[in-house]
Amino acid sequence: MMISEIIYRDELKNYDTDIHSIRDFKVTGITYDSRKVEKGNIFFAIKGMKEDGSSYIKDAISLGANLIFTDSENAKEFEVPVIKVSSIRKLMALISGIFYNNASSRIKLIGITGTNGKTTTACLTRFLLEEAGFKTGLIGTIGYKTGKRSSESKLTTPDSVEMNMMLDEMVSSGMEFCVMEVSSIALVMDRVYGLSFDTAVYTNLTSEHLDFHTNMVNYFKAKKILFDDLEENKFAVSNSDDEYGRKIIKDSKAGKFYYSINSASDLRASNEKLSLSGLEFDIEWNGKTYRLKSNLAGRFNIYNILASVSTALRYEIDMEQIQRSLLNFQEVDGRYNRVMLPNGAIAVIDYSHTSDSLKKAIETSREIVNEERKNGRIVTVFGCGGNRDRTKRPVMGEYATELSDHVIITSDNPRSEDPMEIINEIITGIKSKNAYDVIVNREEAIKKGIEISRKGDIVLICGKGHETYQEVNGVRTHFDDKEMVRKYSVNAK
Repeated sequence: MMISEIIYRDELKNYDTDIHSIRDFKVTGITYDSRKVEKGNIFFAIKGMKEDGSSYIKDAISLGANLIFTDSENAKEFEVPVIKVSSIRKLMALISGIFYNNASSRIKLIGITGTNGKTTTACLTRFLLEEAGFKTGLIGTIGYKTGKRSSESKLTTPDSVEMNMMLDEMVSSGMEFCVMEVSSIALVMDRVYGLSFDTAVYTNLTSEHLDFHTNMVNYFKAKKILFDDLEENKFAVSNSDDEYGRKIIKDSKAGKFYYSINSASDLRASNEKLSLSGLEFDIEWNGKTYRLKSNLAGRFNIYNILASVSTALRYEIDMEQIQRSLLNFQEVDGRYNRVMLPNGAIAVIDYSHTSDSLKKAIETSREIVNEERKNGRIVTVFGCGGNRDRTKRPVMGEYATELSDHVIITSDNPRSEDPMEIINEIITGIKSKNAYDVIVNREEAIKKGIEISRKGDIVLICGKGHETYQEVNGVRTHFDDKEMVRKYSVNAK
């Protein structure tokens, strides 16, 4: 594609006129990472939170970049055009969309946003579509699946260049749908700017990422972008039980559909039954009652199922087909994964790393042990990540000790922080007299949790879920909660 085929498109008409004086050349690629520049590339020198991309313009040119866009005031003149623009991330998203053939308009794109439940909802939605015969890609926390390749994810929602490239791969692979987790940070940083979403789904909103958003008002506004940008012929699905559930899609021009357990909605669950082996509940649809059954455990998963079913119904998938598919869907890696211990206790590995998700994981465990009637206890093992939202740490300490029978506070991914300082911040929120231990070494903490368990107990290991590493002082070493459970399950006597 020639640069002239890009810069004269209607999508770019609001940008500086300087953009139209560029000498024509063949664009071979787009990147914002100077290390990945190849001859004929466009390089976006973006001023980030830690580094100014303009510092790498010279490197990019030496590797063959033919055009540079920058948002920095410090950019110098070079032998290739260096153009200062405003809203550089928006421009990068638009140019990426053009370069990759506006792939989002050639595939039905489903975006799922919220604090908790995005990954399970995304994976289940994809499963329901595939079971109904639709080839479907996935972009989310646990990986990217484009048809041509599957890869681990570095970001829940990748930057616009990778995003448009993967969508183009999906289209060329014959995929009809893409299900994508959309983070609040991605929305604010224009990673999904210009994409044409066919359906947007809202799960819930609770305190998280306040180190980035500062307050809940900004966090809410970030999530709302996804719904405000939907066109009239599109579809918005929302959780009407959540305090933000109606407000977040109020201004959307799209068609609106609500799901719930407690409040009135278009798809409402009733007669719920929860157990260690799974869950089931009734829904009313088109004048008939259907009993939905799933291997997933926990009340929070009823919401995830309702969100996915609501989306499947949007694409006219038959309810009987949905019932059958649900029975075949297995738990998502790191999302309330249950492991039976030799002593009759259950170890549960869960990604819950926000205050609300931790609370719900413990409450779900309590509901299950009460249903089992074996006098089971909840033993919770958890920590908090370093260099992230610190406001949630004391709240998580309070929830864990108030709701569990025993708590072991440990290290998560401390990153560059002192693990003990993180733990001390967690402890400031503890008001309960319920027992808790502090064991900084995560392996030892998991071992202890298993050792003190007995028949009927749930040992809830929270925070890392699917992750297979622990990051300390910027260095990642292999660490897998599931492997630790298997290693020390022999200690459960």
